[in-house]
Amino acid sequence: MRPNTILLAIATLFASVAANCNDPSAPPDDGDIALYHKTDCRSPYLNVGAMGSCQDWPDFDACSAITRKGVVCDIYKRDGCDKGYIATIDSAGYRDFCGFFTDTVQSVRCREA
Repeated sequence: MRPNTILLAIATLFASVAANCNDPSAPPDDGDIALYHKTDCRSPYLNVGAMGSCQDWPDFDACSAITRKGVVCDIYKRDGCDKGYIATIDSAGYRDFCGFFTDTVQSVRCREA
């Protein structure tokens, strides 16, 4: 393999991991955050309303997420929104937060950005 080919492959891999959930249909239809089971904000997904409150049902089982504009949400591996912090999600989206195994997102809390 030529060095340029290797560098291009590495750059492509990095770009796909760093990419946002940029499809116009990715943000939630309603609610504050869309939690997607697959990476890069691909369906199936759940719309969750969690503005100023902790929602911890059902187990969201998500690998990517995106909020509506003006909202940020913290996601957690435990019920109660106080332990097992995973990430803060905004309207740019966040993908691949589950790694090799799906992190069971147990709770979500949202606030104004």
